[in-house]
Amino acid sequence: MATTFRNLWHLGFVNLVRARAPANISVHPEVPLAVEPQRADMVLLRKEGVPGGGGDARVLRGLWPLLGTDTVLEFKSPAPSAFRRGDLLRLWGYGVQYHVAQIERLSGYRALTLVLVVASITRTLLQEPAEMDWTLVRLGGGYRRIDGAVYATYLVVTDEVAEAEQDDFLRIFSHRPVLSPEARRWLQQWVRPEEGAMQDVKELEGYDEMLQKLLDSLPAERRLAGLAPEERLAGLPPAHQLLALSDDVLRGFADEYLRSLPAEVQDAIRRRIGRP
Repeated sequence: MATTFRNLWHLGFVNLVRARAPANISVHPEVPLAVEPQRADMVLLRKEGVPGGGGDARVLRGLWPLLGTDTVLEFKSPAPSAFRRGDLLRLWGYGVQYHVAQIERLSGYRALTLVLVVASITRTLLQEPAEMDWTLVRLGGGYRRIDGAVYATYLVVTDEVAEAEQDDFLRIFSHRPVLSPEARRWLQQWVRPEEGAMQDVKELEGYDEMLQKLLDSLPAERRLAGLAPEERLAGLPPAHQLLALSDDVLRGFADEYLRSLPAEVQDAIRRRIGRP
């Protein structure tokens, strides 16, 4: 049966992890944790008989060696205020529910790992471990361990991991700009899916934010292509509005003025008018 998602960020992140996780990890999205409609974003299970410590992973490369046999993972999008007070404690509660549901299969509480993925560290996020007398330990590369929560619990900060691991695909799920054409195409397939897709992504929470991420990743001249003059100017910073001018007008700008513009705008103008 197909899984239905309510948030486009979550749909994209699950598919990124599923496509780029190591071979010995199977990814199970939207897993019910109780009779009530409570669902973990992902449950990661180590596959029996499949060797490997995560060396073949293409995303979150520092995470996989840390995991037990079962992992409950919660992802918070880069949208403002995505992490709310109680979300870390809620993840811990999911862990308890999952442990109870799988108690006959799990070898013990050490087999279960909890992971919270966020775009950045916020004051609200820092308050929660302090209130629970848990300790946040830096592991480097954007990974942190939360001690004192019974289960092995880790915090993944995509803003930091994307830079440390030079992962342009993970930048999609951070506050960092998307740089490579390959990652941009990957993002585009989620924002503009082919006809006949199982879900209408435009109806999902987070669609507008992900679309804006795609637009922000495009060069300025591509964002303006095909727009009427008044549409080109709407909402653009003053320097970017210059790109709506004709090439003849742009050729009249002095080099001294061009050097005062943001690098992206300056480069786009120089390419258009053929000036080094």
